[in-house]
Amino acid sequence: MRLNFGVILVTTGAAFALASPALADPVWDRIESSGTIVCGAIPSDPIGSWMDRDTGQWEGYEIDLCRAIAADLGEEMGKELKVEFHETSWRTIVLDLQSQKIDIWPGMSATEEREKALSMVGPIYDLAFCAMDGKNAQVGKTWEELNSPDVRIATVTGTSVEDAFKEMAPKAQHISLTEYSEITLAVQSGRADIMGADVLRCLNVMESASNVFNSVFFPAPVKSMGSSAGLLKSADRLTPWLAEWGKTHREDGTIQEIFMNVLEKVGYDSDMVPPEVQF
Repeated sequence: MRLNFGVILVTTGAAFALASPALADPVWDRIESSGTIVCGAIPSDPIGSWMDRDTGQWEGYEIDLCRAIAADLGEEMGKELKVEFHETSWRTIVLDLQSQKIDIWPGMSATEEREKALSMVGPIYDLAFCAMDGKNAQVGKTWEELNSPDVRIATVTGTSVEDAFKEMAPKAQHISLTEYSEITLAVQSGRADIMGADVLRCLNVMESASNVFNSVFFPAPVKSMGSSAGLLKSADRLTPWLAEWGKTHREDGTIQEIFMNVLEKVGYDSDMVPPEVQF
């Protein structure tokens, strides 16, 4: 008797695939069974998340991203999901995700340490690098012009922004400080020519210290850093779904609309964000 091993192998493989259980995902399963998704919220995080004292509601782009994710995930699950917010901080956010106090945090840098602890999905959105020149500073508006020993650039120590400005303008004088308030004082005193930051930080600082800075500009060509969503490591089903969600809604303009709406809500001048800067 001659056996057809090709048929046996294919059939066996198909049977194994059919018998394999769906990806185990405690986060997906808990959201689906409870009908509730829990997102993080950091009080008084400028633009990102804050509590509206008049309405008692959380506001911010992180909040609106979570609500948008919940709406589409609910459609995927065939039910409307309730959104709850758990107060957290940048110091505790990773632990809160690991302990499942929070299901999703939709925006943080995918650092090496975070990638070891969490499933980092994204980027969900991009934050363009920007600069703010002092009132008396005479600097160019391109990376090539900033890449000069005559230009003094101040950034916050240990951030992705610091790394980017050092990479794009290695010949400049780099001043590393611990807080943006220190950088503002450095520019005001003439110790630094420009502050290096991301688009949201620039808009926030310009709002509070317009007497110190001349303008917000985005060194050409525009460079950005991606921000990822943080999930439990074992969220094997939610991770690919969220990755596709982020890709789709960055392409269709949903993410951009969320950010521009929040900027308008907090009263920032969205005209300072040129069309080539995409979130």
